[in-house]
Amino acid sequence: MATLTTDKKRKSTNALTVVDVYDIAADAKRRISLRKAKAKYFHVQALSNGSFLLEPRVLVPMKVRIEKIETVQAPEHLRPLMNRLGQALDRLPV
Repeated sequence: MATLTTDKKRKSTNALTVVDVYDIAADAKRRISLRKAKAKYFHVQALSNGSFLLEPRVLVPMKVRIEKIETVQAPEHLRPLMNRLGQALDRLPV
């Protein structure tokens, strides 16, 4: 009786890993090597198989100016609470 042996080379199934992560901005014509990009800013993840994952980003201001906050009129029933909150914030160490 003959025995049949086969040497099967298993294909390595490496999971995708993130190689590099960075943020980029499109140029004046909204290009980042993409034609007609819908967003200007992108978060990029370079993957181990050579592909790139692009996520559109929207930049928001980090600081809100006090003038803009003061122009919003708060409801009457919240004003005492807001005053107490403001006093508590004034007592915080700088």
